[in-house]
Amino acid sequence: MAHLVKCSICGVQFDRDRVQAVKTGARRYAHALCDPDNVDFVPLVVKEEEDEDLKKLKDYIANKYGDKANWALINKQIKKFYTDNKFSYSGMLKSLVYFYDVQHNSIDKSNGGIGIIEYTYQAAYQYYYSLFMIQSQNANKDIDNFTVKVKEVTIPLPHVITHKKFFNSHDEEGVFEE
Repeated sequence: MAHLVKCSICGVQFDRDRVQAVKTGARRYAHALCDPDNVDFVPLVVKEEEDEDLKKLKDYIANKYGDKANWALINKQIKKFYTDNKFSYSGMLKSLVYFYDVQHNSIDKSNGGIGIIEYTYQAAYQYYYSLFMIQSQNANKDIDNFTVKVKEVTIPLPHVITHKKFFNSHDEEGVFEE
């Protein structure tokens, strides 16, 4: 979501989410390079791969949730998970894929958000890590010459247990026979 603002110093319009900006007023922004008071400026490096992972995450959410998506809530949750919990965008995507596509859960209880990521992130990590370990262990195996070992098990027939008569059929009080 672009937040286009006009630099209060040079007058050039820019996206304050992609370019490092300094707040110069209540609702005014300037480029960090344009602000003469900003002596501690450290250039912000935008990673292209993170932007690509974020785009994949949002595309998956848009396809999965459709009209049920509450984008204000989703963007807030993505930002919270990324900054507070230190979850990666690809990890969040894999967590959603694990919860909805692998475990076949429904999005009906989601209330338009992606809060389930917080609870499934570790389980999804373990799942994908196990897949990775299995694939790496089996990478050098030749499956063309693999023979299946068959062990035949025979189950013995059950034997019939006969019961003794405990009651005499002529006795109405049900006294035991000896």
